[in-house]
Amino acid sequence: MEELKPPEGTGFVNEDFTDNFKWPEYIVFCAVLVASLGIGVFYGCFGSKNKSNEEFLMAGRSMSITPVTLSLVCSFVSAVTLLGNPVEVYYYGQQYTVIAVAFIPMTLALMFWYVPVFFDLQLTSAYEYFEWRYSRLVRTMCSIFSIIHLTFYMPITVLGPSLAIDQVAGFRYEISAAAIFLVCIAYSSLGGLKAVLWTDALQAVVMLVALGAVSICGIIEVGGFAFAWQKSEETGRTEFFNFDPDPRTRHTFWTATLGGYFLWLPLFGATQAQIQRYNSVPTLRQSRQCLLFNMFGMIGVIFLCSFLGMLIYAKYWDCNPMDSKAVTSADQLLPLFVADALRDYPVIPGLLVAGITCGSLSTVSSALNSLTAILTEDYVKHYRPEWSDEMLGNVSKGLSTVAGLLAFGLVFIVKLVNESVNLSPFSTLIHGSLLGPILGAFSLGMFLPWTNNLGVFLGMLVSIAISAFVGIGNIIAGREDKLPDQRLELRPSSSTSASMILDGADGGLSYDAYHSLSSDDFLGASHMSRVNDDWKEIAKDDSFAMKIWSISYIWQPGIGCVTTLIFGTLFSYIIIAMNKHPKEKVHQKLLSQPWLRFWERIFSQEKMSEWVDYTEEETFRAKTTKTQVSDLKIVEGGDIDLKTYAYGTIPKVKLESEPPIKLPMPNGS
Repeated sequence: MEELKPPEGTGFVNEDFTDNFKWPEYIVFCAVLVASLGIGVFYGCFGSKNKSNEEFLMAGRSMSITPVTLSLVCSFVSAVTLLGNPVEVYYYGQQYTVIAVAFIPMTLALMFWYVPVFFDLQLTSAYEYFEWRYSRLVRTMCSIFSIIHLTFYMPITVLGPSLAIDQVAGFRYEISAAAIFLVCIAYSSLGGLKAVLWTDALQAVVMLVALGAVSICGIIEVGGFAFAWQKSEETGRTEFFNFDPDPRTRHTFWTATLGGYFLWLPLFGATQAQIQRYNSVPTLRQSRQCLLFNMFGMIGVIFLCSFLGMLIYAKYWDCNPMDSKAVTSADQLLPLFVADALRDYPVIPGLLVAGITCGSLSTVSSALNSLTAILTEDYVKHYRPEWSDEMLGNVSKGLSTVAGLLAFGLVFIVKLVNESVNLSPFSTLIHGSLLGPILGAFSLGMFLPWTNNLGVFLGMLVSIAISAFVGIGNIIAGREDKLPDQRLELRPSSSTSASMILDGADGGLSYDAYHSLSSDDFLGASHMSRVNDDWKEIAKDDSFAMKIWSISYIWQPGIGCVTTLIFGTLFSYIIIAMNKHPKEKVHQKLLSQPWLRFWERIFSQEKMSEWVDYTEEETFRAKTTKTQVSDLKIVEGGDIDLKTYAYGTIPKVKLESEPPIKLPMPNGS
């Protein structure tokens, strides 16, 4: 066989990029960890010390707008976002950028439909709502779904970035993962939500600075914006408005706007982490301001990540780092770009590593605090109602530590799973199958007064089954290479030169790696480089099941939410028709007021009074409040002072201003 020779103009860059990470980069990386830990130590040891459970989990509901807003942005900008979004643009073009538009209707829905209900009820655990609205069964089911989601999401969001940094920067993934978890456990367990919010604020600034610095240096290095845009335009990557109605098409105007709305809304409207943040500020107006500022921050992040994707393509338009074995997975493209193209810019590689680390830190710390709140409020309080608030605070700190250590152990299990199952569809499966139905249940409870306990429960079960069918089918089809390949060509058809980057085990080009390349690899016509406009015609399997499994990942949470809405409403109507007992009314405080007014305009308030309890809030609370034994203080004369909070089947309410009331003593006196 004739030896394969590269075409004229082809160059090989053989080097170990980990050599570019020197002591300044390590200093930046360590400084972020030390600063985050320092904030936790300050609030845990020198602040209020979080003696009460309320202070530990909700920061005393006294936080200002700035840290909460930055924390919301930081929670969205995970390390997976930093590494994954540029890859979407690199392979599929700028159509993905339109998903930023979805943040506008999502934010408005949160501001006026969901958050006012959460805020008025003064929730600690978001899933308390379901017990007040439906039953303990629905509350338990939703909290279990959330626990599963958080438990697996933490190791996934740490493992991917750690492996990427390991491959390109030389940071061992075990060491970086351990550092992230240990620091998060320390400041989350010591400082509670207040420390989490302030460290999130610091980490958000680091991430935004890292994105901005890499973007500025990158545009200079690749030859300017005009060159980067031209290269993207030559391969059809500058299309922003693809109106293809086929839900299998990965990125279209419809998937970006409608699908994007349902992609982000479960994260901000159905997760414990975000609802805790809305309730950590003193007023509803401040909560809405946080959401509004968060919207602008998220839109800016999407544009920056998309811009970086365009710069990466402009740098590697004449080769594919995946084909040339420079990296082993697509999420390593951004670290490769910084280590390769920006090696001569001081501190920039270390700043990117710090930014990625901050993304992981913010996600893990938020998840730990949320998981602790769910376990304490939904389970510990239920089975140990006599425990004092200070005791519950200590329990919360212990649970935070145990949950963090468990999640760190799962990193190594998830890595084993990653060797056979790609983590991206697995993460999407968990997100869509669990958070989508929870959002649907919240929507049913707040928007439709006639939905009932059994109807919502059955609707969620059906929704989870459908979502799991779509998600698991997508994973199986992906492993068997049956999903349609919609990646755009990586090189213009007129180009004949390439700049291959090959990184052998010892930093050089290996003999086997060189001879494994075909002529198509040199000419840019590999399976990842062809034009995929005709992917529908060349689909490997055109069966109905495969069409369902090929639906764009962006629609996954929407499937879970919409099917819950449909089947929850349907089952509720069936149960109402079969039930001969009087309707159980829902108090207006448990309903979204814009939707309640909407139904009143359609059916009249008199008709709606058959479903809605319009009594005063104080009457509503007094009917169902159960007083926690540990919150009763015996005062002179046999009076009982409700000194902290009442709780039970309705929202918590402060009773500090109420005069002492007389209750019979346990001995009957």
